[in-house]
Amino acid sequence: MVWPMTKATARWTGNKVLFDIETGSGHSAQVDEAPVFGDNAAMRPTEMLLGALGGCTGLNAVLLLKKFKQPLLALEVEVEGDREEEWPKAFKGIQITFHCTWDGNRYCPIHATLSRGVKIEHRRKDRH
Repeated sequence: MVWPMTKATARWTGNKVLFDIETGSGHSAQVDEAPVFGDNAAMRPTEMLLGALGGCTGLNAVLLLKKFKQPLLALEVEVEGDREEEWPKAFKGIQITFHCTWDGNRYCPIHATLSRGVKIEHRRKDRH
């Protein structure tokens, strides 16, 4: 299978290091840096990378959960990266945390039993 080419173009605005990013699908975003290099007018490219990773893993999780008819109400994918101290300050580790909100779980008998409440009786039988 051949995938179509994916394209994004980063175009300098002429203002410090602010760039407009346009994609082949017709969407756009901006990236910038904090002062003194930039004006903090947009997210950092490194934040965009983490956001792209969160979006990609999140949409695949949603598709998979929908396929198995799981009652997902909300999903938030938190992505944090540890960066090196020295330039180019590459990521040395990335952690992904999925925050899920469920409408119960209709396929798990344990969850169904506990969420509805169940009367538990205790008995004693002595053996002689």
